Amino acid sequence: MMSWLWLACGAALLPFTGLQTTIALAGWLAPIFLLRFTRTVPARWALPSVAVAGALAAAVSFRDVMPSDQVLIPVVAGAVLTPIPYAVDRLLHGRLTGVMRTLVFPMADTALAFVFGAGEFGTTGHPAGLQVGNLMLLQSAAIAGQWAVAFLIAWAAAVVNEVWQHRFVLAGAARTVAVFGAVLASVLLLGGARLALDPPAGPTVRIAGIAPNRAASDALMVTRIAAHPRTADERLEIRQRFFAPLLDDLFTRTEQAARAGSQIVVWAEASAFEFVEDKAAVVERAKAIARAERIYLQIGVVYLLPNEQWPFNEIRAILFDPAGAVVWDYLKTTTPLNDGNVPGPGILPTADTPYGRLATAICFDANFPGLIRQAGRAGVDILLLPSSDWAPVTDSLGQQALLRAVENGMSVVRPARLGTSLAVDYQGRVLGLDSSWFVSDAQTTNHTMTVNVPVRGVTTPYARVVGDVLGWLSIVGLVVMVGGVVVARRRAGRVRPLAYVPVKPPQPVPSEQQGESHPSALPETVRKVG
Repeated sequence: MMSWLWLACGAALLPFTGLQTTIALAGWLAPIFLLRFTRTVPARWALPSVAVAGALAAAVSFRDVMPSDQVLIPVVAGAVLTPIPYAVDRLLHGRLTGVMRTLVFPMADTALAFVFGAGEFGTTGHPAGLQVGNLMLLQSAAIAGQWAVAFLIAWAAAVVNEVWQHRFVLAGAARTVAVFGAVLASVLLLGGARLALDPPAGPTVRIAGIAPNRAASDALMVTRIAAHPRTADERLEIRQRFFAPLLDDLFTRTEQAARAGSQIVVWAEASAFEFVEDKAAVVERAKAIARAERIYLQIGVVYLLPNEQWPFNEIRAILFDPAGAVVWDYLKTTTPLNDGNVPGPGILPTADTPYGRLATAICFDANFPGLIRQAGRAGVDILLLPSSDWAPVTDSLGQQALLRAVENGMSVVRPARLGTSLAVDYQGRVLGLDSSWFVSDAQTTNHTMTVNVPVRGVTTPYARVVGDVLGWLSIVGLVVMVGGVVVARRRAGRVRPLAYVPVKPPQPVPSEQQGESHPSALPETVRKVG
């Protein structure tokens, strides 16, 4: 009966480890209870029960995130994926001893997240993001990426269960506890030392992150404007009624930010919407303002294409230098959900400036560590990450951006439309946070986050050397463990152990039949079988 209580506890905590309403402690506790349940209940009951818990957690996490006709996708994914590391643990941990048996679950959990992270949704909702407030632990991401954080959380669950199996008598698992404790203590102490002894220092640059006027943006989104089919008169009306107010406000606020001392101004993703034939006019206007105000200006524009089928827009981030020249014109790489955008080539642009080396990506791009690692390998100091969120996922997406900052040793400035704007340094400290988009009744139209950002980043082992090695090692480790178990079982099948079974001694035979005077003196014998 107690096992089902542990299932209830784990299932109740699991929804708080996903996209919405997240709790950092739930990320540590949920796997502890679920692992205890799957180890104490027959597999035919344990794994389907965890699948149901995973499906329910996905339904809660993805509420209001996906269209109703697509919500079944994450629910099914939750049901299929959640039991996998518990099934692997159930299969292998009992066949190993000592510290090795506690590594099965974290390897399986990390390997699954690593493989899934290479798919369409990237690392969206990865539990490592829950720990962004634990800066000491978070520094491990600079060495082995977010996989280090995830591995430690899953390893803790396995170690606690090892102690639990010994009725919390530490002597029964002393070596295992000592090894894990030494690793975790080292991670926290080294992380604390990095925070205390090597904080960002030196000059900073003033950056303004601008999100569009909420009222004008909402009016545009309600109309669900597409580029087709439109007559010339209809397109003119749309420009004047919807596009122009947004663009005028953005350029006005850009000038205000520059005159208030900002040397870099970056718009949120999809701050402005334009028909693709109007691109040149928008670019010329941005060039003029960057040149007049002597600033670096990055605009975020969605260009609507006259296509009837997907893709039907381009999502771009265009950077201008103080001379008005185009530094880069970046096309968003990823194509999340129903954005309908033309995918870019997946190459992050960089530029050397008086304010450090800059790079850019757009919103969902940051959920793919391998893509953003390009910036880390290039020695980027500041990543401009214009984004467009919506309330249910803005915190989760911001967490992933923060992880990319620590992994790659760079500050990240993330102005967000329809969400919370965020700026962090390369150690994960929050430099700026603006949630004015959610102010009721549009009490503010100036959705601008102004921050002072260090102009120098650092080189991290993750960016330059290690990369996703921990994810690959987890996969290889599991393969080796499975191979070892298979080989051991085959050897046991070929060489059967020897057993000695006593055989009942023969009964005495009368002397007249035997011809012997003392038949009872025969020795007891044994028969060798096997």
